[in-house]
Amino acid sequence: MLRGCPSCRLEQDSRLLFVANDSVTGEPFEVVQCSGCGLSRTDPRPEAAELDRFYPTGYHNKVKRYLFGLDRTLSIIHRSRIRQIEQLVGGSGSVVDIGCGPGWFLNSMREQGWAVRGTERSVSAATQACEVLNLDVGAVELDELVAEGKTYDAVVLWHVAEHLQDPRAAICDIAGLLRPGGVAMIGVPNFGSFEAKIAKAGWFHLDVPRHLYHFTPVTLRALVEGAGLNIRRTTYGSPEYDIFSFIQSTQNRCGLPFNLLYDVLRRREARLGNSAVTPLFSALAVVSAVPLALVGLLWTQCAAALRMGATMTFYVQAPSEVTSVKE
Repeated sequence: MLRGCPSCRLEQDSRLLFVANDSVTGEPFEVVQCSGCGLSRTDPRPEAAELDRFYPTGYHNKVKRYLFGLDRTLSIIHRSRIRQIEQLVGGSGSVVDIGCGPGWFLNSMREQGWAVRGTERSVSAATQACEVLNLDVGAVELDELVAEGKTYDAVVLWHVAEHLQDPRAAICDIAGLLRPGGVAMIGVPNFGSFEAKIAKAGWFHLDVPRHLYHFTPVTLRALVEGAGLNIRRTTYGSPEYDIFSFIQSTQNRCGLPFNLLYDVLRRREARLGNSAVTPLFSALAVVSAVPLALVGLLWTQCAAALRMGATMTFYVQAPSEVTSVKE
């Protein structure tokens, strides 16, 4: 069992920031911060074997997770991220996506000429990636990948680090998976954002206890640089997440049932809560989302420009003998 802070590895005192309830079970969890390095975490931290009970039965079902075709629209955003990786790597190559889910981003990389491989702990999501998209995806642990001795031109860790039991060890393993000059794309919610500071326990991206750790730019930078990786680019915003996060966090703070709009947009078997909410509340969540989206469009652009967006993406590179990188 991991002891001490997973960033500084010391038995530091932790201070309580606030208490938040799980939307599935209603159980309370503390969000605490290491007094040494500042990394925040969920306490108590469920072990990997316990986490399944905090997900609804159909969360990883083989059906599409979202209504109104939203699954398909996400693929439109993928190409810009792939271009960012290719500019740093110098073209396409081999990639492994850690925690790839049903494989939509990995499929987009394959369409751009990459040799792709993915891992996914959810058997049903991995099965969907294999059967629907014909991808090479399996339930392989990160340390098993490293033990294979194979290296890749790119590694993707997209909104996965916050779920891991030991993010420091995971990022060190990712460094070991990269060839010299290889690039990792690491995306996480930004606990240092304006939105997180204002919404606190009502922040959409907090998602305790499924999110075990809550990173700021400072704490993620410490983990990445501690693994010997160089930060080449950072972005503070994700189009598919940030406007919706602003809407949902605002509705949470205004007293609507927690994450109601999120559940309205999901298929019934994949919802995290709100199964007994009246249609009136659901309608209010949908109607109020329209003006909030207009405000959120301006809010998220300003927050991203100030490096305070609700999500952040680090493009990091393994050391290489090649000193020039295509920008």
